[in-house]
Amino acid sequence: MLHDIRVIELSGPETMMAGRILGDLGADVIVVEPPGGAAGRRLDPFLDDTPGLDRSLTWHALNRGKRGITLDLGTADGRALLEALGRSAALLLETADRKATAPRADVTLPASTVRCRITPFLSTGPKRDYVASDLIVTAATGVPGITGTPERPPLFYPVPQAMMEAGAEAAIASLAALSARDVDGLGQDIEVPARLAGMMSALSVPIVVPANNPELQRTPARQRLAGVTLPGIFACKDGFVLVSFAFGQAFGRLTQRLMQWAVEQNCLEARLGAVDWSTAPQQAEKGSLTAEDLRATVDAIASLCRRHTKDEFGAEARKRGLLAAPLMDMRDIAQSPQYRERGLWSSPVAVGAEGRTVDDPARFAQFSNYTIDVARPAPTLSQHTAEILKSDLGLSSAEVQALFVHGII
Repeated sequence: MLHDIRVIELSGPETMMAGRILGDLGADVIVVEPPGGAAGRRLDPFLDDTPGLDRSLTWHALNRGKRGITLDLGTADGRALLEALGRSAALLLETADRKATAPRADVTLPASTVRCRITPFLSTGPKRDYVASDLIVTAATGVPGITGTPERPPLFYPVPQAMMEAGAEAAIASLAALSARDVDGLGQDIEVPARLAGMMSALSVPIVVPANNPELQRTPARQRLAGVTLPGIFACKDGFVLVSFAFGQAFGRLTQRLMQWAVEQNCLEARLGAVDWSTAPQQAEKGSLTAEDLRATVDAIASLCRRHTKDEFGAEARKRGLLAAPLMDMRDIAQSPQYRERGLWSSPVAVGAEGRTVDDPARFAQFSNYTIDVARPAPTLSQHTAEILKSDLGLSSAEVQALFVHGII
């Protein structure tokens, strides 16, 4: 799909997802690291929980299909080599060094080259000089403020979500710029702030409150009737399930089916199962559906969920057409026959010096005329440096050796 596009990625944690997506679409992605290795190699989790430059599973997941070289861009020779390599590239991916105002890489590239830089915040905004970690950026997106229960501190993602969101948005922005380049032959300078990218996960929350709307509560506490909180997540035998209490003409019948199931399982009184749940908010307002009734209903659904495993609950939800589903963890996804059948996983790829292999979730999309596959595993440190310097820049073996001796590669 992008077989005629070369991408130079100056590796940072934020660029890895963007480079991987473009590589999955067929681009020749060359990831450039400092001689000591990119920061992404130090991101957990590690194979067998043992740190090492080639043992980061995050690195392997986000750098598959790329070729890798090392260059010391703090030296004139390193920058000169990058400029020479950049003459054949359609796109340069880079990241700001913790501050949005950090300068771009000091290299001159052709006017036709697209340059895309991921920053923590907008470089012209009030937070441009913030020293930002993914935790700080995520907090600024508004997402943690609506996550978790009111009596506990906000919850944060277990993965660097803002970084991932920014990488995905950078890939989209780069594709748009490359499409424009096909028309006018000119490159563009793109800036993708991770905070703005992460705000997509919060939907409208960051703009609702400043626009003088009522403050939003956290997700599990948004639905309240007669002063009773209707939770969205319940414990089951082997994990958790998501259950939505939805009302109105469109969704009330789904809740009705849930209540009927609870009655059949002797978890809920028959009279509450017979309630017209499409009009539950109106009944609660009139007092015909009391707080005691609603608490009994919540307890009944909790009891119903505790009787089933995630698989059992999911199967019954599909059978009955409920607005409910099991919450899958990575083990569930890895073992899902549906995902296996649909080709989510590639053939096992090698990780670490021992030659261990792991399954790789390779395909983020299915196309009618293109198949995403893993062309090669993530590069080991400096794996393709000599190959690229010789084949692309015409350096001799002696010149490559001299660059190594002087610490340039």
